[in-house]
Amino acid sequence: MSRWSADPGHDCAAAVAVGLLAAGENWTEAVQAAETALASPVCRANPLCVSRALGTLVCAGELVAADTHSLSLLEERPGDRVMAECVLLARACVARHTGDLERCSSLLATLRHNGIADEIRSVALLWKVELLVARGEARAAEALLVAHDVDARIKSGHPGRSLLLSATATVAMATDRPHDALEAHLACGRALAEDGVVNPGVLQWRSHASRAALACGDNEEALRLAMEEHAAAARWGEPRALGRSLSAVARASAPNGEDLTTYERAIRLLEMAHARLELAEVLCDYADRLTAHGRQAAACEIYALARATALDIGDTALVSRVDEVVGCADASGGPVLTPVEAEVARLVRTGLNNREIGTKLAMATRTVELHLTRVYRKLGLSGRRELQVTRWTGTLRTHRGVTGGYSG
Repeated sequence: MSRWSADPGHDCAAAVAVGLLAAGENWTEAVQAAETALASPVCRANPLCVSRALGTLVCAGELVAADTHSLSLLEERPGDRVMAECVLLARACVARHTGDLERCSSLLATLRHNGIADEIRSVALLWKVELLVARGEARAAEALLVAHDVDARIKSGHPGRSLLLSATATVAMATDRPHDALEAHLACGRALAEDGVVNPGVLQWRSHASRAALACGDNEEALRLAMEEHAAAARWGEPRALGRSLSAVARASAPNGEDLTTYERAIRLLEMAHARLELAEVLCDYADRLTAHGRQAAACEIYALARATALDIGDTALVSRVDEVVGCADASGGPVLTPVEAEVARLVRTGLNNREIGTKLAMATRTVELHLTRVYRKLGLSGRRELQVTRWTGTLRTHRGVTGGYSG
């Protein structure tokens, strides 16, 4: 039996709702049970029931309903600090799902953790870590994990260990440790399974693990994880989870034409769900893939849209990612490469293949491919052959001021 299920003979609607949410197989009944719980005086007076019901509504994409119930509860019980904490966390969840990172951060800052359950505290910690990473403050996120002694809490079997593992993986990926990120994401998945949670609408660990696997050069594992998540998301049926899983499938698939169609489906679903945080990242991934297909003009438009979306929601890290990919002209009018891009381009011109370059620079083959895609786009080249044979009589400048001359 799932730890979220109601006890035998117990008819708590909130327990029923969260049990259905964890199983991820009956969206309609889960929403109905959550609404029933919030209409019940008994459940409505219980902070844990309220957390479960509101969490179910948010993960089911019923964001307006969740926010409306939250406001009503705050008005009804102004002196109940524990209830206020649970409701504020739910409202922060709504803000996060809609990409309002500033509001999410503001709401999380008001939490004082008055009597709320350990697993709920872990939710707040995960979101704080994600917010710091989105702002480009990965080291601050890492320090937050240390301050909360996360490693020790994971080893002790903390009730919120799956969330703590997800936070650990997020920081590992943001600090260029994809192998550690993959290991933590997989451990997160195992912890969730032990708790009976298989619904990606709760935590899309497989999508994140798939990205980490690609960064490690394990394309087969990346595709397996993405396909598993998409199957689970399809059973749940919520647009945000479906869109995110489809984007993971597209990202892990070979550039064969179908990948672009899959990205476009994912983008439509994320737009439908108003999931701007996920949308900004998927737009950037889509632009990368368009570039790989040689469609530079279309990629430019999508990069601009991704950047505007990221800027609007406050995702500084993604803005930086787009700026690094797109680059700009330096004072002399030449293209700008990052130091790594310039080195990868130089090694291509010496005749090394991607695997050899990866070995030389201690990076995954997939990472080499991504750097090359960006080089082609910035230099206006169609691919490897053109990079190897084209004469470049100027000097390429990098973002750090390092110069590298290219000539045929």
